[in-house]
Amino acid sequence: MASFKRLFKNNTSAANIPSRKPPKLTWQHSWPLDQTANALVDSSFRLLPPEVLLQIFKGLSVHDLGNVALVCRTFKMIVDQDDIWKTKCNSSTKIQSKSFKEIYMDWMYEKYLRNIELEEVEAHYFIESSHVACGMRCGPPQYPIRQNGIHDFAAIGEFKQHPNESSDMTITLSVNLDKTACELISLLQKATPFQDKWRESSVIKQMITRYYRFMQLKAASPNNLLLVPTLDIEIIWQTHLLRPTMYRDDCMRLFHRVIDHSLLTNDVEQFLKEQAFIETCKLYEERFGEQYCPLPENKKDKKAPPRYVHRLFDSLKCLIPEYTYWDETHFQFQSSSIANHDDNPFSFTEADIILDGNWLSLCQKFMTEMQEKVNFRGHYDPYEGRINIGAGMLKRLKKSYERFLYMATKYPPSSGYKFIHPTYAIDIIWHSHMQEPLKYVSDCLRLVGYVIDHAPWPSVDANKMKTSCDDTTKAWKKEFDSDMYTDHLYNTKDNISDYYDY
Repeated sequence: MASFKRLFKNNTSAANIPSRKPPKLTWQHSWPLDQTANALVDSSFRLLPPEVLLQIFKGLSVHDLGNVALVCRTFKMIVDQDDIWKTKCNSSTKIQSKSFKEIYMDWMYEKYLRNIELEEVEAHYFIESSHVACGMRCGPPQYPIRQNGIHDFAAIGEFKQHPNESSDMTITLSVNLDKTACELISLLQKATPFQDKWRESSVIKQMITRYYRFMQLKAASPNNLLLVPTLDIEIIWQTHLLRPTMYRDDCMRLFHRVIDHSLLTNDVEQFLKEQAFIETCKLYEERFGEQYCPLPENKKDKKAPPRYVHRLFDSLKCLIPEYTYWDETHFQFQSSSIANHDDNPFSFTEADIILDGNWLSLCQKFMTEMQEKVNFRGHYDPYEGRINIGAGMLKRLKKSYERFLYMATKYPPSSGYKFIHPTYAIDIIWHSHMQEPLKYVSDCLRLVGYVIDHAPWPSVDANKMKTSCDDTTKAWKKEFDSDMYTDHLYNTKDNISDYYDY
C-alpha cells in the first residue's frame, strides 16, 4: 500500500502505474553436455541419495529452488517433484491434469495479474474520489446492549466463562463462521429462482441421482482431488448435511467413509476451479454415460469481468468468489424421470428437500418480524429487504449460537432434558457450522460432549412441540436475561460491532 500512497501524492493517473515484472519461474532448462556431466564431480552433494536431497530442497525458498534447478539435470529432477511444490501451494488440493509445480506456476502468474488489476483499481478510485466532496454519512443502526446480570456460573466442558461476560465468543470453533454464513445465504439466494422447478417429483429424483453419482466420484477419488458440484447437486448436499447423524450413517453405509464438505475455497482451489469443473464433467460422463453439465463458454474473446471494486467512501472490495460449487451454467432436467432415477439410496426424502427450500424465506420473515420488536437507533440499513449478514450482525448471531451451545452442554439429552429448540437466527450460524461435517462433529464432542443432531422439520405433536419450545424459552430467559427470539438483536457488553455494518 505504500506504493499507492506515493502514487497518490503525485496526482496519480492510470499511466503512472509502475510496471510489474512477471514471476521468474521456468519449466524447462537445458545445460551444455559438460555441465550436465560434471556439475557435481567436485561437490559433496554427489554422495547424498536423492531422498536426502529431496528433504533438503523442501526447506528452500522458491527463488533458491529456481537457482538449484539450474545446476544440473539431477537437481532439476528432484526440484520438480510434487512433494516440494505441494508445500509451496499452501494447499493439498490438486486436479488430475496438472502437477503441483504447474499449479504453482499458474497460480503465481494469476497473482501477478491480480496485483496489476489492484493497482489500476486503486489509481482509478483516487482519480474519481478527488472530484467528490466529503459529506455526512448516516451511521448504521445501533442495537441495544443487554443488561448486565449476575450469573451463577460454573465451568462446563470447554465453557470457562459465561457467554454474557464477553462481547466476543468465549469458545473456539474450527469453521470460519463469518465467511461460511455469507456463502450459505448467497447459495440459497442463487437457488431461489429454480425452487419451483426443483419441487417437481421427477426433477427431484434426477437431482438425487446426480448427487449420488457425484458422491460416488468423491468416494472413489483421493481426498485432495478437487471435484466441483453443480448448483442442483449442492442443494441436495445441503439437505443431507443439515442432518448430521443421517449424513454420517449414509456415508459410512454407502461410501465407507464420511465425505467432507466446505462452502469455502482457498486461493489455489479458486484458481483451479474452472479446470476442475471441466475435469469433473469428463469424469462423470466417462463413468455414468450421461452429461454432467454444459461446459462453460469459451472466454477467449470475452473481456474478463472486474475482480475488484473500490466503493466510494469505503474500502476495496474483492469480487473474486470463494465458494466451491459451480453456478455459471445449469443442468437441464428431463420433464419425466426415467427408471434409473427412481431409486433414492439416502435416508432423506423428497419432502425433506422441498421443505428445506422454504428455509430462506421463513428465516427472512422471522428476522424482519423480530427486528420490529426491538428499539434501535439509526436509519441506515444496508441490508434492507435481505437477511443482515454484516459483520456486526454476524458477531451477535455467533454470540446467540454460543449461548445455544452452552444450553446444549448444560442440559444434555442424556440427563433427561429435551432438545433445545433454536430460532431461525441461531439456525443461520448452526447451519453454517454443519457445512463442514468432520469439523462439526469434532467441535461438538470437544465443546458439548456429544454431537448435537439437527432435525429441521421434526414430526412431533404440535402441543408437545409448543410445550418443549416454551420450556426452552423460559430456561433461556432465566439463564441469559433475554428473550431467545430477539437475542441476536442485543449486543453484549458494548455496541462497537454496530459500526462494522457499513
